[in-house]
Order: sequence, then C-alpha cells, then structure tokens
Amino acid sequence: MSADGNDSDLEVERIMERPPSSYGSMRSDDCEDEEEELDDCPQPTAHVSLAPPTRPSVIRLTRPDSPETGITALTQGQQSSVHKEGAFISQLGREQQMPWGVADAFEEYGLPRERRRRVGSQVRMEVTPTEPQHSLQPLQNLRPPPEGVGLQSGFVHVTLTLPFVFKAMQQSLSKLNHAELVWFKRSLCSQYKNKFELSQLEECDVLDVVDRLLERGGKGEALHMAIRTLQDINKRPIADELESRCKRVVVQYHLRNNHTRRYYNLYEGTCRPGQQRFVSDVYAEPPIYISGDWDINTEHEVHRPNFPSNQGTPIRANDIFRPMEGEAQVRTVLMTGVPAIGLTVGVQKFIMDWTDEHANQDFQFVFSLPGRELHLVKDTEQSFLEMLTSFYPETKNVDFLGNEDCTILFIIDALELCKQPLNFKVNPDISDLTVKAHADALLTSLIKGTLLPQARIWITCHRVAASKIPSQYVSRFMDLKGFTDAKKDEYFTKRTKDPALGVRVLEHIKRSPALYNICQLPLLCWIVAFIYERRFHSPDYTEHPPAITTFYTQYVIVQTNRKIERYVGTGLEASRWKDKDKDFLTSMGKLALKMVLEARDVFYEDEVSDLGLDLDDVTNRGGISTEVRRAGGYTRGERGFSFVHYSVQEFMAAMYTYVTFRVKGKNVFEQQIKNKMAKLMKDRPVCDLYKLAVDRALASRNGHLDMFLRFLFGFATPGTEAHLRGYLLPQYHPPPKGMDDVVKYVNKKIRENASPEKAQEPGMVPQRAGGGQESQMTK
Repeated sequence: MSADGNDSDLEVERIMERPPSSYGSMRSDDCEDEEEELDDCPQPTAHVSLAPPTRPSVIRLTRPDSPETGITALTQGQQSSVHKEGAFISQLGREQQMPWGVADAFEEYGLPRERRRRVGSQVRMEVTPTEPQHSLQPLQNLRPPPEGVGLQSGFVHVTLTLPFVFKAMQQSLSKLNHAELVWFKRSLCSQYKNKFELSQLEECDVLDVVDRLLERGGKGEALHMAIRTLQDINKRPIADELESRCKRVVVQYHLRNNHTRRYYNLYEGTCRPGQQRFVSDVYAEPPIYISGDWDINTEHEVHRPNFPSNQGTPIRANDIFRPMEGEAQVRTVLMTGVPAIGLTVGVQKFIMDWTDEHANQDFQFVFSLPGRELHLVKDTEQSFLEMLTSFYPETKNVDFLGNEDCTILFIIDALELCKQPLNFKVNPDISDLTVKAHADALLTSLIKGTLLPQARIWITCHRVAASKIPSQYVSRFMDLKGFTDAKKDEYFTKRTKDPALGVRVLEHIKRSPALYNICQLPLLCWIVAFIYERRFHSPDYTEHPPAITTFYTQYVIVQTNRKIERYVGTGLEASRWKDKDKDFLTSMGKLALKMVLEARDVFYEDEVSDLGLDLDDVTNRGGISTEVRRAGGYTRGERGFSFVHYSVQEFMAAMYTYVTFRVKGKNVFEQQIKNKMAKLMKDRPVCDLYKLAVDRALASRNGHLDMFLRFLFGFATPGTEAHLRGYLLPQYHPPPKGMDDVVKYVNKKIRENASPEKAQEPGMVPQRAGGGQESQMTK
C-alpha cells in the first residue's frame, strides 16, 4: 500500500497500537505478561492510500485470546446467518476457511502473511471499502444446495455482509468525540439493559463497541440499536448517514420482524386469545406437483373412479423456484389447490423459513401481498413504492428495489379474494417504480414483468381463479395436493403438546377408514383433532362418541362461516346465516344427490345454471367444490367441477335428503304424487324415510349408496342433528319420531340379507340398536 494520507496513517497506527484484545472488558490479568512481551516485539505498520484503490482495501487485525473467547464463539455461531459471514474465531494452530471467498480476498489484497502475528487463538476481522467493485460476492467452490432449502446459490450482496456493516458502524461511531462516545455507551446500556452493562463498555473503544453490538445482536439488530442510540444522543445526522449506507440491512431486519409478528403464530379455525400455535409445531408439508391434472383425492371405501390421472412432477415446498435440469429461470409460479387444502398455511411456513434464515436466502426481501387486502388499497393513482409502503412502512424511501442486483419475491396469496379485475389487455404497462397508476395496472405490470423484471412472483389461488392470469405470464404451474397417510400421521402426532394424546387420537381415527381418508384435507384434520382431543379429556367420552357425520357437518358449517367472513363481513349481523346461504347448501345437496344416484363425480356449468346458482359461489366461495381437469377430458367438452372429495358429495346428498324430510316432509325416494300428499304432514316419522333408503341401498349391486346411507343414519344419532339447529333446521325443531321402528326394520334387513359383510353397512345405527363404540365412530 502507498503511504499517502497522514490522517489515515494515524488512524491505522492508533488501531494497531491499541491493546491486543478487541474486547476491552474481556481482558484478564493473566494476559498482562503476554502483552508486555508483545510490546517489545516490532509492530507492523499499515498505510492507507487516499487515491481510488484498484483493489478492495482490507485490514486484518490479529488479537490474542480473551477470557470470554468461548462465549464469543458461541454467540457468533448463534447469530450468524446461513452464510456465516464476517468476524469469527479460529482455534490455535488452525486457520479456518472463511466462507464466501473472503479469505482469498485477504490473501490477495490484505496484509502479507509474514506480517501477521499469532498469539493463542486469533480473531480476524475483515473490512470492506465503502464502494466495492462488485455488488455480489460469490462463494468459492460452490456446491448445489440440498433439496428443501430453495434458492441458495451462494451469492450475497456486499451491503448485506457482516464486513460491510462492521465498517459502516465503525466509521459512523468514529465521528463521536470521547465525551459523545461515553454518552453513547450510557444511552446504549440504558435502552438495552438486558444486553449490555455499563461496566463492560466503560473501557471499550469504537471497535470494541462495534464488536459488542454485532456479537449481541447480529447485523440487523446491531444497526437498529446503534441508529436508535445515535438518535437518542442527538446525533441524528450520523444516524441518518449510517441508516442510508446500510439501508438494505435495516429494511431486511424490520421486514423479518414484521413477518415474525404476522406469521409466526397460526390460528386454527376461529382466532381466540391464547389458542394460537407456532406454525412450525403443526405444519406438515403436503405434496406439491408441477404441471399435473387438477383432480381430487380419489381414496374411498367404495367409489373407485376409472380415468387416467397425471400427478405431475413432485417438488418440495421451499424449492418451487429452483429450476429443473435444463430449465430456465423460474420467475412466476402459480400454485392452485382445492378449498381448505392449506395454501395460505404453506405460504406462512415459506415466509417463516426465509425469516429464520433456513431457506431461500438468495431472496434479499420477501413481501406478501394478501389477496384479501389488495382490494383495500386506495383507488386513487399511486406509485408502486407508495402501494408497497401501505403494506410495509419500513420500505418508505427505498430506492434500490429497481436495481438488477436486488432479488425480491412477491407473494400474492389467495388471489380469489382479490377484487381487482386484473385486466391485462387494457391496463397500461408500468416500468417505473415512481410512476403513478391504479393498483390494478401496477399488479398486472408486476406479473407481466415490465415492472421489476428481476423480481420473482408467487401466486396462490383456488383453481377457478387461476384463469385470471394468462398462461404466457406464468413460468410454472403447480397444484397442492392433500395430506398423504404419512403426513396425516405426522400432523396428528405433532400438533398436541402431549404426544401420548396425539397417538391415541390417531389410533382412534384409523379405526374408521372413511374418516381417515377424508383427513387428506388439512381443515378437516384440524376439526377431527380438535374434537377428539376435547373428547378424550372428557370423562363422558364413551357415552356419546362423535360420529363421522358430525365432522362433515362441522366442516360444511366452518366453510360457510369462512365464506361469510371473507365476502360479507365479520360484524354480528353480517355473520348470521341468511336465506341465500341456506338455499346454496340445499341446492348443492340436491345436485349431490342426483350425482350419487347416477354414480358420477363431475358436474357441469349448465347443471349449475339450472339450479340458479352462481358459478363463482359453487367453485370458489362455497369451499365444498372445485374445478377439475383430467387428462382424458370430458365427453361434453365443457369445464368440469367436482366436490372436494367424493365423500363430501355423499354427505351433501344425505344432508339434503334428511333436512328436506325433516323441514318439508318430502321424501326424495317417494313417487311425486304420493310425496305431495305426504307433505301435508311435515312431522312425519323418520321410519318413512329410512325404510325406502335402506331398500334402495340394498338394491345396489356395487354398494355405491353405502356411504350415503351411513351419513343418513348419522343424522339420527344422539346429538348429531343438534349441529344443524339454527342453520338448516329451526332452532327449536321437534325431535325425530319413530326411531324405534327404524331400529327394528334395520335389524330385520340384517337378518334377511344374505351378505353379512354388506349387511354391516346399514347396521350403523344409534347405540341403542346394539352397536358398540367402534360402530358408533363410523357413522
């Protein structure tokens, strides 16, 4: 290095002549003799040139071991990021390779090796220039990251590295005189009493204070503490300069804190104080497939659909942006799924993995734009930065988002809830972050790539809403499937704090294949687990165990309440069921009954129109049906729709049959003329319904009405009908009459039936008919 610049020479000589330990409060008396011996040794000198360097200027400070070296090493290991940049401690007689190519930079540009001193363990500190030549620093000898960690290619922006932050903080704090530095220490200890003690900082110089800040808080928190303390001592210009130099780290720190507050806890069902869970404690990763068919889970006890199926290519949740072999960069991912399949929870877990630095660290920033909040953006024209600031205030006055070296991910979750029209043909193309336009034009420009072309986009939605995004703007189509058997077991065992209780619940659920199959829907998994966990804590569990019909009833009620909450409102009056909500379920049940009797699982647009239903309500808002696409297509050449599971279709058919009979006295199995006369007696004995239903089911050669009949009997079990009161049944509806006759008729049919295996199916009747706990659970 050249010898120009007297001020810089004095500063470097002052640093080199300082006490060997960089942690002033950590020095021990045992090291005094060693320090005296070192003072006799010739000290190396370093000269810094003020001329623009052609290479990065680097200073390596070698310091002896201090009494708290072990604690320092532990702290550094806990606070370092996945990439572990910056200052660290190497053991005696061993030089550790510093990641991200920093050690090679020292060898080439730093002090010569013969001028380094080694006394005990070494603390090597790297210092980067304020304006580096390259904004991205590569990792030497890159290896492909393992599956499940996403995009972690080994490149990190220089302003996000520990050396850059260290240098920026050191330069800012060096502008304080001795009295101001003392004031800074006192204010720091006063604001963060749980992290610092004044006795530990009294003898510390600037480098020692920076060491302590980074050691106790990491990059982002250290900057936050330093900036707040500078503002507290009326040094706002220095604080603003430091924040401006390290803007990316500051924004990233506040963004991670924001994500932690919003996504770390998971509320299952209704949000109740104290009922939240950590998302990592209940999350079980469902299977995800690339470019597969849009279909439903076909596991069923009786129904065996016969059609070709293309599952697609499986991929891990965190790897959705990793290109396959020979594939170009993936910019826009569109992930679909049936209602209640867990798309939003998957987004929540993805964000927390990035926040906790477990995956996808190539993204400098991850912004979530929930669909239910996008329509709340003011309708006036605004720039994209202004719109982003309304979601994330920490991004105010951020001017680097448009840079090519700024890797960003935007997540548009639940697109079906977004009321923006997304008119890609009419909206103008926006390419400048500061140009003002309507929110719809900003969103379409972001998805097209004219705005922030270097950003990645992840869109999640129900299948029917996927048509809002033209296929030419999507790099990868994905479909989220339901839980596999292994994931069901994982969910039920890990969600409870008592592992024994989780195992007991799982074993009980497996006793009913029908219930275990439908648990491929995460929402139904929660309902089943919640009810059984409460039941197992009740001493009266064996008297009235919940039947399978109860879980399906709760599922439909929860989905309807969620629809009202999302599309109507959350007030007391808004949350009440209206006649149109009841009519919707009744019409869907009527359609389901027609499909069950015809032994098919797909319906079409004209059938929806004949029932006077809104197609969007049927395929999206209702939460019980979805759009399906199969490899072989459909004979009618139209869009096909289906219930989220075939057993849900059977349940809706049974619910329609039972409710229609109990409210109107109409029996769907009777002839039309006889039915009109019978409807004059609304309070008919239920035996009139069940006799015809049993005869119809026994007449089926393949048993395709067995599950339908099981659900129908489930409504007659003690307590099950009560779940419909106030919703589809009047609140004070009289109890059903003639159940004893139903029991006698069923037992008679069991004796007459020549197939004992099949006769067991309609035998699932109330416990007073002689069924045990196991038969009760399968209702």
